[in-house]
Amino acid sequence: MRRALILLLLCAPLLATTVVPMSIERLTRASTHVVVGQAADSWTEWNADRTLIYTVTRFRVQRALKGEAAETIFVQQLGGTNGAYQQKVAGVRYWEEGERSVLFIRPGEGTQGRYVITGLMQGNFAVKSTGADPDVTNGVPGVEAFDPQTRQLGVYRGSTLRLSELEARVRRAATE
Repeated sequence: MRRALILLLLCAPLLATTVVPMSIERLTRASTHVVVGQAADSWTEWNADRTLIYTVTRFRVQRALKGEAAETIFVQQLGGTNGAYQQKVAGVRYWEEGERSVLFIRPGEGTQGRYVITGLMQGNFAVKSTGADPDVTNGVPGVEAFDPQTRQLGVYRGSTLRLSELEARVRRAATE
C-alpha cells in the first residue's frame, strides 16, 4: 500500500500541463489573428487514426484586433468526449454556447482551415463579466508554469485584466 501511494505521488506531476508563460505582446506576435468572439456550437471528431479526439467550436467573430477574420471561424482543441470515449487535457478550457472570449489564434497544421489557440490556454481569454469594460482572464486550473531563467515550476495563474487594457496591448503589439 505504501509503495502504491509513493508511486502515485511521483506520477501526479506528470498529469499536469506545463507551459512557459507568454506575455500578451508575445501571444499577439505569435498569432495570425486576435479576435473577440462568441461560441456558437461545438462538436467532437476523431483524428484519422482514431487515436485522438478533437473538440471543434464555431465562433461568431464580433471584432478583430489583429488580422482580418471571417464572420465565422472554427477553433480546434485537443480532447473531448466522443461516444463512450473521453480524452482530457489539463489546461484546455472548452466553451459553452454563447460564451464570449478573446482568442489569440493561428492556423493549425492539418486542421482543414481551422484555427488553434496560441500557447494552449494562454491565448484563450474568457470574458468574465458584463458591462462596458468587462474583466477577461486566461487562468485555468491544472497547469504549471516553467520559468526558464530559474528552471523552477510554479502554478500558472494566467492574467486577469480589463478588456480595454487587453485590446490596447494587442493593438500596440500588432503594430510593432
